[in-house]
Amino acid sequence: MEKLLNPKELAALLNVKPGTVFSWLSRGVDLPPSIKIAGSNRWRPEAVAKWIEVKEKARRKRNFED
Repeated sequence: MEKLLNPKELAALLNVKPGTVFSWLSRGVDLPPSIKIAGSNRWRPEAVAKWIEVKEKARRKRNFED
């Protein structure tokens, strides 16, 4: 079984403070799909990688069209 990321690990991966991830969660910011386990959010590493890829493609497309 793969290791799921907790909010602090996700924050480290995204190079933001853990409080930023918690703020994003509370505000409903678009984040990778998470799994709720015992009231805590967890993320699959491959879902995070896919989310980053989608964000990068959207940014490249947006920058190209500007």
